[in-house]
Amino acid sequence: MKKLFFMLLAVIPCVVFASVSDGPKDYDIVPRTVNFLIFFGILFYFLKGPIKNAYNNRINSIAARLEENQAKLKESKDKKEQAVKELELAKTRAVSLIEVARKEIELTKTKIEESTKDEIEHLKRNYDNKKDFESKKITKSVVSEILDETFADESIKLSQNELVDVIHKKVG
Repeated sequence: MKKLFFMLLAVIPCVVFASVSDGPKDYDIVPRTVNFLIFFGILFYFLKGPIKNAYNNRINSIAARLEENQAKLKESKDKKEQAVKELELAKTRAVSLIEVARKEIELTKTKIEESTKDEIEHLKRNYDNKKDFESKKITKSVVSEILDETFADESIKLSQNELVDVIHKKVG
């Protein structure tokens, strides 16, 4: 392609200037056009490499930015997936923690109920024991009072059997 271009560049001026004319004409459009084409040909020849390199560098920089953006996008997608997995894990942990808390509440409730029942039973037993103790104490007090009255009074002389019968009647 380059060879063809340079050959045309060399041949075109020869063909253009090879025409014979009868007299001087003031048409300088043809030489100006040829000079213009030669100028653009030389300009194209010298600027083709740097322009092509700049264009390729631009394409490469755009491709590099695209790859960088795709890498960031992939990284953010991976982070999103990881966050979703952690969220699901946190949800399952929360459900299990709630279940454990409910079981602990039920267990604590049961223990408190049992403890309360045991304490109530203990209080009832203590009440019954105190009631029995007070009853025995009152009985002893009454027996002691009766005996004191009986022994203090000289007019009443009772035998031991009669005394036991009297006590049984008073107590019973």
